[in-house]
Amino acid sequence: MRQLEDLGYADDIALILSTWTQAQMKLERLGSDSEGTGLKINVNKTKVLRLNARRQDPIKINGTDVEDTDSFVYLGATVNNLGGAEQDIRSRFGKARSVFHRLSRVWRTGEFHRETKMRIFKSNIIAVLLYGCETWRMTKADEKRLDIFLHKCLRRILKVHWSMRVPNDEIRRRAGIKKNSTQVQRRRWKWIGHVLCMAPNQNPHVALSWAPSGKRSRGRPRETWRRTVEKERVELGLTSWAATAAVAKNRDRWRALISGPIPHSGARN
Repeated sequence: MRQLEDLGYADDIALILSTWTQAQMKLERLGSDSEGTGLKINVNKTKVLRLNARRQDPIKINGTDVEDTDSFVYLGATVNNLGGAEQDIRSRFGKARSVFHRLSRVWRTGEFHRETKMRIFKSNIIAVLLYGCETWRMTKADEKRLDIFLHKCLRRILKVHWSMRVPNDEIRRRAGIKKNSTQVQRRRWKWIGHVLCMAPNQNPHVALSWAPSGKRSRGRPRETWRRTVEKERVELGLTSWAATAAVAKNRDRWRALISGPIPHSGARN
């Protein structure tokens, strides 16, 4: 540690120590406050997830080390130490496929009209698949996989086989549904509108405009949720977050803005 200080890393060392110390202190405070109300933290059910952590010292509860983990599920969403949403998206695909196969009898039967089947599809499949999608860090590959899954499901429900040579646009028109990638964008901006109407000191609002300190590593920057919404904001004709917040406060104008086409890397339906 002393050698690192001599090399000019004193500030980095202080930050590392401060971050670990704050986590330990907050956990101890939570434990003491809980005990005051008759509650007790279960060490076996408590896990620690570290993101880009340089210090790996164990965090303790009443002298017992808390186990580290690579991922966990919070409010139905999968969070991991790699960042992004790839693992959560894979989990959503698995859940949606499972529900779709369970409803195979509904898709095959002729007792229900097409409109009824599409209502069931939207409320049971799309709702499961796109749960929490407002905060996904999407890549082109993710968007393509979401749309492929949609088209496969719709073709099975509408009983359209590949040999019929019916394009995907026509499939969606018959079903009366938009692309999954488009729905993700609309939900994301609907959520952003709620965030912008919050008080400026609330955490979601602070996180939306927060800029980390320091410099990023060399090379091509990774696609992030923030970069995605920044590009879409410009394409929507909103020059700044202040201007976006002003529009969001007018609910009628905001609904008209986000319900229209959001051009991003080509037109989408």
